[in-house]
Amino acid sequence: MDQASDYTHIESIINSSALLRSIDMMGVGIAITDPRLKDNPLVYVNQGFEKITGYKREEVLMRNSRFLQGEETDKRHLGVIRQAIKEGRADTVTIKNYRKDGSTFWNQFIISPILNPDGELIYFIGLQFDVTEEIEDRNASKQRIRQLTYFDAVTDLLTMSRFSTVMKASLEQTKDEQKTAAVLRVNLNRFRYINESYGERAGNELLKGVGDRMRATFPEGTPICRSFADEFIILLSSLSDPLQIHKMACELCEALRHSYLVNGEKIHVGFGMGISIFPDDGTDVTQLLKHAELAMKEAKLASVQEPHYFDYYLMDKLLERVQIEKKLPLALENGEFELYYQPKVDSSSLVLTGYEALIRWNDPDHGRILPSTFIPVAEDTGFIVQLGEWVLREACRTNKAWQEAGYPKLPISVNVSAIQFRHPRFVHIVEAALEQTGLAPQYLELEVTESILNDPVIIKNKLDYLKERGISLSIDDFGTGYSSIYYLKELPLQVLKIDRTFITQTPENPRDTALLLSIIQLGKSLGLTVLAEGVETEEQLKFLQAHGCDQIQGYYYSPPLSKEKIEALLYEETLSLK
Repeated sequence: MDQASDYTHIESIINSSALLRSIDMMGVGIAITDPRLKDNPLVYVNQGFEKITGYKREEVLMRNSRFLQGEETDKRHLGVIRQAIKEGRADTVTIKNYRKDGSTFWNQFIISPILNPDGELIYFIGLQFDVTEEIEDRNASKQRIRQLTYFDAVTDLLTMSRFSTVMKASLEQTKDEQKTAAVLRVNLNRFRYINESYGERAGNELLKGVGDRMRATFPEGTPICRSFADEFIILLSSLSDPLQIHKMACELCEALRHSYLVNGEKIHVGFGMGISIFPDDGTDVTQLLKHAELAMKEAKLASVQEPHYFDYYLMDKLLERVQIEKKLPLALENGEFELYYQPKVDSSSLVLTGYEALIRWNDPDHGRILPSTFIPVAEDTGFIVQLGEWVLREACRTNKAWQEAGYPKLPISVNVSAIQFRHPRFVHIVEAALEQTGLAPQYLELEVTESILNDPVIIKNKLDYLKERGISLSIDDFGTGYSSIYYLKELPLQVLKIDRTFITQTPENPRDTALLLSIIQLGKSLGLTVLAEGVETEEQLKFLQAHGCDQIQGYYYSPPLSKEKIEALLYEETLSLK
């Protein structure tokens, strides 16, 4: 059979099939090759083939279909087709091919043998489907997923999961090179207040600014991630000189100290930085990240904005903390907590004006555990809400019992942490304590920390309501935080408690003395009762008396007393009034 009659024979077969004509109209490409001829050439293509590839029928007949291949055609995919031809079987592959104009398209190609009645291979038929749009959409989706998986949406820094993967590979390389590496963890201070005060958009701009400064500080390609919210992690690897770590960490500290422009206003953002060193502080990702985190938390506790390096004593502190965290709920359940009471007195007459309830923990294994040890743990875990509720109820119950015993009716003050105050049921908890114990509201004073003043929108309604109920409100440890005098003026507070740090070196230290006088004058100008904590000497008392401080509290008059001892003091006070 000559070539022309062969082609006519094939065409008559194709045209006799209504199904194939329908396929042709659908734009599906059909190509038939003859493996009996040299180089397995195309002997038939349909209109769909012409439309997909841009080639006319007369341009491709008797040519091998390799003209559809190019630089971006995957050789592995070609191997699938060649193997199917070699073995005379069907197969499917999605391959990148080239059109006549040089553009590429994704070709879902199905090849199948055609056998004669005797089972002999006479042709290969190939179906072509242009799936370019589907493949590109799928690739775009993969790219979007990769972007979301690998990069933080706000800062475009690495995500934590991607950073961990990169870090693992980098540590292996650093180990092979016998060099050193470091993990730097940076946590911003009070970022939540910025978010709430200026809005989420401004907060995101600040995070971007922090990320940009980090990129600019370190060599290009340095892995940096935003692990969550206001925390960032940097990996410095394959370092020959360990001193490079400190140098670069100090450069980052310097960069972060500069002000940021937020909503047209210049603000400074504090931070804590912790560093762990490979291999001294750990040899795997988990260890190094955890140890850097411990160092970072230590830096924040100490209010240090300098590189703070991990030390194994931090592990001891962590283990101690874990034990405390486990014991706290059981300690409350087992009645291991008790309240001590520190008197407050009029600075002129030294007459008792009230007392502050202070919690103590008597652990059966370790004896007395300091509040400075367990209160931060209770706050971090949220247990402070449950513990604070017990303190509030116990203080109210005890004060009511003293009143019923005929002792002077004086207010008892209870410290309230920011976490307690922000709890949605806080006001209900206070009201329930008063109702259950029968204590009149005017004999309860709540001492809130200065940091709460930075959140005026959230707290004002609560403070207003508590004041309307007759509960007294004081600001504790004034001078140690960053509160705005405007908020101090606007919020319904009655008492300003000056932190003991301003009393300790007064009147010997001129600077402390000047600061103390300023705070007293500020409180008086706002119409607040001014109370000085930590008064220990007669010289301090006389100074405070001379400058209009209303009340004092401290060891000069009395340390915190057990219930039995404060009752003895109250008994003496009662006798003196008769």
